[in-house]
Amino acid sequence: MRNRLLAFVTLLLMIAQPYKACAQALADPNQLLRFTSSAFYAGIVNRALAVIPPTVFQRCPSLVSNGSTVTQIIPVTFGADGFPNSGLWHQRFPVSGCGNDTTLNLFFSVTPAEVVNAVIGAPGSTHADLVLERDALTYAKIGALTGALCKSAEIKDTKFENYGVRNPPIADPGPGSHLRPWWEIWTMVGCGDTIEVPLDFVPQLRGTQIIQPGGVTEY
Repeated sequence: MRNRLLAFVTLLLMIAQPYKACAQALADPNQLLRFTSSAFYAGIVNRALAVIPPTVFQRCPSLVSNGSTVTQIIPVTFGADGFPNSGLWHQRFPVSGCGNDTTLNLFFSVTPAEVVNAVIGAPGSTHADLVLERDALTYAKIGALTGALCKSAEIKDTKFENYGVRNPPIADPGPGSHLRPWWEIWTMVGCGDTIEVPLDFVPQLRGTQIIQPGGVTEY
């Protein structure tokens, strides 16, 4: 029997409540809202946020989160008991007030056994999906650690900058194109420094090319 008596903290329940639903609509659009406002869901969020390193998610008395945004990637369906039995969604939690304002990105999926899994995505406003994030992190680490004495770097934030690519220039083909390139800044922490690494994303017919054009900034 599913154990729904999971502990949660008031702050995380507050974070998980007000949200704006995006993408495809549910038969009952309030079902996902009710589920993501439940103590059970807050427990899932609590466990997921607990493993985020302090370089990304800092906790302090002045921590503020002004709601969240849910985007359905695969439409969420529910059983008669109000518990999801399929679907995939992305929830964004903007946080501020502790010296590291960012957006925490969590991805939730439901297995055929009605188990809800949570996966932590890269923080910030990256447009990369989870698979692309994994590959991009490799390039960001290379950019951050080139010439460094240490061998470890953690991602602190990501920032979507714009569509198109700067150098060599690739023009933005516009929102109607499914092969629309873009570029971002990934902020890494390593060797006692904070390093900003630019990354270009160039979608192709088979996958997306990631380019680390250099010009990293340390501070």
